[in-house]
Amino acid sequence: MDRRKQGIHKRSQLTQLPLLRNRPTHNIARDNSDDSEFTEFQNEYRMALMEYLKNGSDEASLLHAYELGRRAATSQLSVLSLNEIHQSALMSGEFHRSLSFDDNGAYLLGKAADFLGQALAPFDMMHRGYVETISRLRTLNETLHQQSQALRLSEERMRMFIKHNPAAVAMLDRDMRYVLVSPRWRIDYRLGERDILGLSHYEVFPETPREWREIYQRCLGGEVDKRDEVPFQRADGSLDWVRWEIHPWYTGEGEESRIGGIIMFTEVVTERKNQERKIARLSRIQSITSAINAAIIRINDREELMEEVCRVAVEQGRFRRAWVGFGKADALAISAVASQSPANGSSVIARGEASNVLVERSVIARAMQCNKPVVCNDIEHDRRLRYKREFLERGYHSLVMLPLCESGRPIGILCLCSAEARFFDREELRLLSELADDISYALNHIVKEEQINYLAYYDALTSLPNRDLFFDRLQRQIEAARHEGRTIAVLLFDIERFSNVNDTFGRHIGDALLKQVGVRLQRLVSSHDTLAHIGGDVFAIMLADIKDAPEAAHALERLIAGCFTPVFEVGGYELYVAVKAGISLFPGDGADRDTLYKNAEIALKKAQKNGETYLFYRREMNASVARRLTLENRLYRALERGEFVPYYQPKIHTGTDRVVGLECLLRWQQSESELVLPSAFIPILEETGMILPVGAWIMEKAISDYQGWLAQGLSPPPIAVNVSVVQLRHRDFVASLRRIGDKIPSGDGILDLEITESILMENIEQNIEKLRAAKDMGMKIAIDDFGTGYSSLSYLTRLPVDLLKIDRSFVIEMNRSPSGLAIVSSVISLAHSLELGVIAEGVDDEEQAKLLKLLRCDQLQGFYCSKPVSGVQIETMLGKH
Repeated sequence: MDRRKQGIHKRSQLTQLPLLRNRPTHNIARDNSDDSEFTEFQNEYRMALMEYLKNGSDEASLLHAYELGRRAATSQLSVLSLNEIHQSALMSGEFHRSLSFDDNGAYLLGKAADFLGQALAPFDMMHRGYVETISRLRTLNETLHQQSQALRLSEERMRMFIKHNPAAVAMLDRDMRYVLVSPRWRIDYRLGERDILGLSHYEVFPETPREWREIYQRCLGGEVDKRDEVPFQRADGSLDWVRWEIHPWYTGEGEESRIGGIIMFTEVVTERKNQERKIARLSRIQSITSAINAAIIRINDREELMEEVCRVAVEQGRFRRAWVGFGKADALAISAVASQSPANGSSVIARGEASNVLVERSVIARAMQCNKPVVCNDIEHDRRLRYKREFLERGYHSLVMLPLCESGRPIGILCLCSAEARFFDREELRLLSELADDISYALNHIVKEEQINYLAYYDALTSLPNRDLFFDRLQRQIEAARHEGRTIAVLLFDIERFSNVNDTFGRHIGDALLKQVGVRLQRLVSSHDTLAHIGGDVFAIMLADIKDAPEAAHALERLIAGCFTPVFEVGGYELYVAVKAGISLFPGDGADRDTLYKNAEIALKKAQKNGETYLFYRREMNASVARRLTLENRLYRALERGEFVPYYQPKIHTGTDRVVGLECLLRWQQSESELVLPSAFIPILEETGMILPVGAWIMEKAISDYQGWLAQGLSPPPIAVNVSVVQLRHRDFVASLRRIGDKIPSGDGILDLEITESILMENIEQNIEKLRAAKDMGMKIAIDDFGTGYSSLSYLTRLPVDLLKIDRSFVIEMNRSPSGLAIVSSVISLAHSLELGVIAEGVDDEEQAKLLKLLRCDQLQGFYCSKPVSGVQIETMLGKH
């Protein structure tokens, strides 16, 4: 574009500027400044414009124009005023005189327009800034208005939320001061119309627990806490249950967000919890009722049913104690007691004296007199109770006494004890009363059923089991005995000439006699056995566990002697009664009840026919028992007649071949030519208990012989005596040893004891004490038949023994097999390691003796050394040595 056209363009711009800049801007410069300042600015502008047009120094002049425009803008001079100044400069005479408007006129006008444009540039920039600022302010104002509206709506919603929230709500600041509270908060925490806003939570609730305060502090640190059921102790001592949620609330957003405090949502659930507990208690009572009704259906025994009632009440009803008693209030017999175990809540059943029941007789009497339940709902403050302190010590805080009735008459009490005070309310009491009625109904049913069963299975005269019950029990015992390999005996008694008693004295005397017979037999018969009145003058006894026929015969003889030997005094008459009896044995005489009973009847008839007091069903059994009883009778007299004699078997030391001990062995000299060995009569002595006096006699005899040999100038070795299992078990074992030991001079080791290993291990702890007592008396102890029992090595180290006797079975096998030799060698090594001596018994040949010497056995005993010999022969043997 040429300069002319450029000037026209600038001119066009200049003519349009007043229109573009023409805004309703207030002329601040002309209003607030002196005219001289405006005139000065106007002159400066004109001179600058003239200089710009004259000199053509574009850059400096344009900068000066821009500076003038900036000063005008900062002086709040309007665009119109600046335009007027510019027009005035162009119209001034000086301008026309100084400049020539010929061909360059358009160019100069263009240059003037550039100058004005440069001066107006700050105005344009300021205008755009103002517009942007105003736009921003408007936007900010609108945003603030919206936020204010939103905040106001949020606060309103918060207030409505807090006001109408079903939970109690409180908003607190960081200092735990109340900001907002809901009406429910005031109601739940009993604040009334008190103004708590601004107050500290701890001022309002000074009783706040320490652990709660710690929870609040954690929530102020950003945690959230939720609790379902928390106990809250109020200032007045009452207890409430509270459910809560605690959240922190925040101020600011994003990085500027911080915790402003906490908001608590709480609900007092005391009433709901009480209702839940009540429902749970009622459900427990209904569960108890259901379980007890089920027990009533299946249990027909009163004692068993009462135990089940108490157990169910404790385990399912969670009562601390339940007990049942029958009788009058002043003489109540406790039937069953169940107590809650502290360990796992299960029931512990007790009976009788072990029950340790606190019987509140006055309360029981009132319940039974009124035939209504009596409740003590607060034991601590109930003045009726005698054992208040004891109840509280056991953890009982309430109890109820429920009367149990039979045919509408109170006969007993069901007592339930709870750990909670005020446990029994009206509804629960109603259910418990119904439960007591159910139990009473069951008791009536059991009583009637017992009466029916009694009439069906018991003899009305003697009150003993009748034939049917006897047969039922006999069959059960047969089945059990068949499985366990036991022997059962059936004894039938028949009173001789009983019809004469009825005919002579009358039937009432006969009935009274039968009653007395039944009472006497019942005292003599064990509870494991069964006594029955079969009918007429016949009684039956079942012995459920006997060893053999002789034992059955002994039992029968004891019964006859205890029952029928003493005179019967009936109706003023003295009656001497004799009986006949028959015996049958299971399984030999019958495999079922009918056969066994029939064979006992046959044996009874044989005894009646033959005039015998009793007979077994099998003839050979009678002969065997007769021989056995004859042998027993002869043994009873053998000690009195001096028929027992001691024999002695020497023990030889393997190193010196000298006699270092004697074993005293019992023999029975029935006649001059007949010498009975111990195996034939020792078992009978043990069964009959005669081994006790015989055992004491053999010890005394051994001491007497020893002292006799000593008096003859001989040097007898110690004498060992075998101790029977019956002797060792007897409670006076140690006392009998002391009586015998008193006959031994102090310090003399005359008597040693040999005890079989299996016997020793029966009751190891007691036997250890007994053997220590024997050791204290100077007696040595040897374990006989070692290796045949089940002794433990740990017990062997504790037993106060001195010698081990290797059983002869191992000695026999020693030179027959390597295992036999290894066993003997091991026993010898074991004994020596325990510092015990070793005796090998049953040494019958030289080969065995040599081998035992090589194995370093200490002593030998057997036929190789010497057979058992009499005391006279021992004198000769000792004299040679």
